[in-house]
This record gives sequence, structure tokens and C-alpha cells, in this order.
Amino acid sequence: MKELIFQKEYKLSQLITDITVNDYQSNNFCLYTKGYISSATKDLIVYLEHYPTISDDDEEEYPDFVVQHKLELFFYGEQFEDVLRSALNQKKQASMEDFIAGLNYYLNNDAFITF
Repeated sequence: MKELIFQKEYKLSQLITDITVNDYQSNNFCLYTKGYISSATKDLIVYLEHYPTISDDDEEEYPDFVVQHKLELFFYGEQFEDVLRSALNQKKQASMEDFIAGLNYYLNNDAFITF
């Protein structure tokens, strides 16, 4: 198994391919973007970094890389992988458009799309 690389720029379509086809894996990651993004596109640039932590004051504290590059949380990694897995469970040959549709459906509905 190959490891995904943190703090690296990924095109969303390449990240999806790496996870679903090339068997890349990583634990405890989130996807971040430059600026607030409300929908997924295959050309969206994302960065992987760890989850935010919660301070003693119940405030989210983001990793230094995220803060330094003024990135915004786009997707929690666990949810991202669940959306991809859901698409593959329904369609063994899910297309990139299926994955993107599934991600956008999840972002808008907090639920998995039914194909």
C-alpha cells in the first residue's frame, strides 16, 4: 500500500483515483482548500493535513500548515472515504462523475447519494 502525502497539492480527481484505484491510504486526514469551497469539482485543488484538535477552551485548533497557508476545511477524511466507498458499493465501476456527485450530495444533504 502506498501512503498519501500530507501538505501536498492534489487535484481532487487524482486524490480520488489514488484512493479508489491505486490503493493509496492514510489515517487521520482532512481535505483543506484555499478559501471556502461549497462544492466539489474534479479540478479542485486540495491539501491533506491532520484533523483539527480541540483546545481546553473548546476551540478548534488547526495544524500549523493549515494556518500558515490560510486553508479552509473542506472534508473530513473519514467522511470523504465513506462517500467514495458508498459509491463503489453501489457501482463497482463508479466514474469520476459519480464520485463528484456523491461528494456534492453529501456536502448538501449530510447523507449518501443513491445511484
